[in-house]
Amino acid sequence: MKARSLTRLFCSIIVGLFTLTTVIVLSEAPACAEFPQKTITLIVPWSPGGSGDMTCRILAAQMEKDLGESVVVKNMPGAGSMVGATALADAKPDGYTLGFLGISAAIAQYTSVSPVMMNTYKAVSGVINPSLFLLTSTKTPWKTLQEFVAFAKANPGKIKNGNAGAGVIDHLYSSEFAKVAKVQFTQVPYKGWGPSLAALAGGHIDSMFVAVGPAKSMIAAGKIRPVAIAAEKRHPSYPDIPTMKEGGVDITMPFWESIVVPAETPDTVVAILDRAIGKAFADPATKKKIKDSGLDVSYLDTAGIASLRRSSDATVKNIVESLGLKQN
Repeated sequence: MKARSLTRLFCSIIVGLFTLTTVIVLSEAPACAEFPQKTITLIVPWSPGGSGDMTCRILAAQMEKDLGESVVVKNMPGAGSMVGATALADAKPDGYTLGFLGISAAIAQYTSVSPVMMNTYKAVSGVINPSLFLLTSTKTPWKTLQEFVAFAKANPGKIKNGNAGAGVIDHLYSSEFAKVAKVQFTQVPYKGWGPSLAALAGGHIDSMFVAVGPAKSMIAAGKIRPVAIAAEKRHPSYPDIPTMKEGGVDITMPFWESIVVPAETPDTVVAILDRAIGKAFADPATKKKIKDSGLDVSYLDTAGIASLRRSSDATVKNIVESLGLKQN
């Protein structure tokens, strides 16, 4: 009898343990499901046609092949990237909503009346861009940086300078340029580089500070004119265009973007996304598309972009404060 009782007790324990283990495994199954399992949305906080939009569409098409799920680009322009930034901040931290936020979003932390701080997000991968060009409308007479600066000094505020939105990279850069060159602009904000480039080509504004990628076709068509580049070296595709320093205005500024997710997104998901983005950049067909678009962007992994974000944050904060653009 004792043997039978012990046997029954042992069997009951085994059955109980098996049932408990099954319940635990089933309850954890959704959390362990391999990512991704559905469509991923990539928020671009700019209008279509700008360098960020172009970059994201090229990368998204290649990421789909590695991830096995669709990656849909969603344009959400406005408020110097803060409309898209806010939408990402409100998204579930599961890796299915990404954002394309960079130095403009870092600047907006200090210039926006309703800022979304960068620690709200976790960087997945970095996208490094070439420095900004000063472009002018071909309806204006300035063909050199010296001519541009001379006119600006003689006519304070007469030059209408377009930007992709108040408080973003080109607004900050042009304001810093004006300070160093001792000139004044009338700033005209747009919802991204696409609309502002169209305005420049149409002669509605006189100048812009912008990445060369989205401007390449308009430059080739003779609708806009590159005058100088804010870099230490000349651009290899435009070797005849001098640097700002060569033109007498000693100023440069880094230009980076990053693909980000809400801060609470699991590191395992971030690693999967970063791997897909790294593979996209390494793909020969993607490299050709990037080159043909004139984007000249390059990849930076999770650790690299996290480090760059930290150092850049201190730099832009100092510039914003020195220009008196910081919101109280």
